[in-house]
Amino acid sequence: MVNITLKNISKSFKEQVALKNISLEIKDKEYFIILGPTGSGKTTLVKVIAGLVKPDSGEVLFDNKDMTNKPPLERNLGFMFENYALFPHMTIYNNIAYSARVHARDPEITHNIVEQMLLMTLLTGRNDALPEEMSGGMKQRVALCRALMNLEQTKLLILDEPLKALDAGLRMSLRRDLLQMAKSKLLELSVIHITNEENEAMMVADRIAVINHGKLIQVGTPYEIYYQPKTLFVANFMSEINYFEGIGRKNKELSWDIHKKSNQGDIFFEKIHKESIPLPIEIEENITFVSCVQKELYNSITEKDKILLVIRANHMKIRLGNRIDEKHNAITGKISRRKFMGVFYRFEVIINFNDKEKVIIVTIPATSEIHDTFLEDLNVTIYFPKELGIVFMHPGKDEIDKVLRLE
Repeated sequence: MVNITLKNISKSFKEQVALKNISLEIKDKEYFIILGPTGSGKTTLVKVIAGLVKPDSGEVLFDNKDMTNKPPLERNLGFMFENYALFPHMTIYNNIAYSARVHARDPEITHNIVEQMLLMTLLTGRNDALPEEMSGGMKQRVALCRALMNLEQTKLLILDEPLKALDAGLRMSLRRDLLQMAKSKLLELSVIHITNEENEAMMVADRIAVINHGKLIQVGTPYEIYYQPKTLFVANFMSEINYFEGIGRKNKELSWDIHKKSNQGDIFFEKIHKESIPLPIEIEENITFVSCVQKELYNSITEKDKILLVIRANHMKIRLGNRIDEKHNAITGKISRRKFMGVFYRFEVIINFNDKEKVIIVTIPATSEIHDTFLEDLNVTIYFPKELGIVFMHPGKDEIDKVLRLE
């Protein structure tokens, strides 16, 4: 059993700030993802937890016991390094079994566990291979097995980009295996897993911590991170987005009932309806969109506040021709480019907006009808459900440009 508490953790390397005042709680038996771009401070944070890096300030607690100055050996955890750190003179089998031998475990039990791990990671039959004979994906799987063998009393496993070098099929399979293993009654692990892949995070996490530039941006369940991002950075990091700048118009009358619930019956929509209030947002003088806004944010918005409306590309919908009279939150445009992406199509739609052309990204599941019907240069209507808009107080043009890397 281990509950981890970080209190005001900061760390700098010379003049480079790696972590800035991070406070965080990770629960026992939780599969916890630390998500962020390359260089955001993810690896430094888990090395602080593991005792491989000492923080400049702050505390690391395991079950309320101060571990800040304890060496890694006393923390009894498994750590899989991003660069694998395999012993070059040892075979696959001996690399995996190393921890068990150091702790003088029963050789027969060790052998059986190693064989099970080799089977799980598709390494059976390569027991005697040396690291120099392995591919990057094989090294990564061996490093994962060795980390699992190193678990002692705390049952804490730390994974630094554990699936990065694997091909897509094996990566998907090992994600499932990792989650099942961590949650199994036999192991019941606490897992801290670093990744910069939002899909990986969503698939395995109980909770996700998003960090950037050494700062903790948001902690929440996958649902909260995806549907209720606290910042434009989090919204953009989780998927491709579109955005509109506008003015909040709480008192504006529209021609349709903005409080009417969707007929879709989606449980996510029901949750959104309970937690939010529809807000009219004037995008242009003759264009007003409506988005559901969290009650706390809605109450803080005053008339004429500048608003940033974000819609994920996969939440946009598309229809042929001009369907403005039939659809709400709709605008017309022309398909300038379409790209087949395997399970979905990605459309770039040009709209005329504030006397300028603006590109809106729409992604929808790939079907034969979509392939045959939605062609480049066709006029279309794009729209979005009010439940799926994401609203922020306008962060300023500089922040928008920085997050979205616009010129």
